[in-house]
Amino acid sequence: MPKTEENTVQYGLPRAVFLGLRYAVVLLVISIFLLTVLYIVGLDWMGHAQTVCDYICYAGVVLGAFVAGQKLKTRGWLGGIILALIYWVLLLVTAKIFGLQVISLKLSAVKLFILVLMGAVGGIIGVNL
Repeated sequence: MPKTEENTVQYGLPRAVFLGLRYAVVLLVISIFLLTVLYIVGLDWMGHAQTVCDYICYAGVVLGAFVAGQKLKTRGWLGGIILALIYWVLLLVTAKIFGLQVISLKLSAVKLFILVLMGAVGGIIGVNL
């Protein structure tokens, strides 16, 4: 029998990005659930809530960009950047819906830059592994 490559399906950019976005959102939801359980059990992490949430968002973007890069097989950096932009917009819309007024434009721009950078790196790693 001739050898065939396992993953010969080539995903389009939008499909790969939204597949990666699914992974990022699932990681975010699982992390929020675990943090809620830890708070109920008695571990008080609320003093570091902003830092913890930032790292969860960064990890979600890296995971999503990694998956998008693996599915794309090329231009993983572009998929990661687009995923990071969509993820940032979703976070801003969610914060606006729930009435979080602590988001400033300057701080949000810095986080956007970090998310885009992390998305590009995650996409590059996804393509190369």
